[in-house]
Amino acid sequence: MAFTVKLASYDDMKECARVETEAMGSYCYLEDAWHYFYNQKGGLVTVYNEDVMIGIGRFTVLFDGTGWLETLRISPQWQKQGAGKAIYKMYHQLAQEHGCPSMAMFTGVKNEVSAGLAKINGLSKAAQHRGYHLTDLSYGNVHGFKHVGWKRAVELITPMKEEYNDYMVFNRTFYHVNEENAKGFAMEGKVFEDKESGSFIVCGARFQHQVTLHIAMMGGDYEKCLDFAVNYAKAQGLEKVSCTFAIENPKLEQALIARGFVSEPSDLITMEIKF
Repeated sequence: MAFTVKLASYDDMKECARVETEAMGSYCYLEDAWHYFYNQKGGLVTVYNEDVMIGIGRFTVLFDGTGWLETLRISPQWQKQGAGKAIYKMYHQLAQEHGCPSMAMFTGVKNEVSAGLAKINGLSKAAQHRGYHLTDLSYGNVHGFKHVGWKRAVELITPMKEEYNDYMVFNRTFYHVNEENAKGFAMEGKVFEDKESGSFIVCGARFQHQVTLHIAMMGGDYEKCLDFAVNYAKAQGLEKVSCTFAIENPKLEQALIARGFVSEPSDLITMEIKF
């Protein structure tokens, strides 16, 4: 079946949100993130059957120039008819246009349809991650964390590449551990250091800042880092702190469990293609 594929305009928000609601039910965030997405490098791919929008998929260029694939939604009645493949074809075109060295996406370990579509389009499993969250923000001890500049952020973050299996996660967006992303996080005010304890934390949100504080990385004294995260979340009026990390990091997992974090229902896999 032949579809028309093009990039969304700013005025397409309502139609894109309609497709997301049809595909995802109540698990929707596109309208909240619309202005953010529209001002990021990349584009929101839309698929039409004649003049009716039936699918969407976001392509975002991250700080390090890699492509990130997200928000792929197909209206239920049009699933498994080629709309997803049409979006991936455009993804590949956008990656080439932007000179991306790679592009990646995530899905649940049990989501065979999503993983299968990615595999057909050349992506393969790169990592597996586990998520935890905390809603009991009733206590958090005094901390001495302060923002750091990008040079110090690079010094703190890049040595953690192996420990974090090369990924840091904000809002289920998987960033490689490298100098460019470390600089980007610092410029957005997401990197904090407590010199007295030799600890640092990378936390915040990519979008939907009013919902959850995401911990992307911690180093040093985990308890002090978590104290800071709880206090920082409460100061912003948030009710949840989350952390998604590589399954090869049991020390971090145990620290989260000890603090009362609860695991998410299912692990996530990252799939990637390098050009």
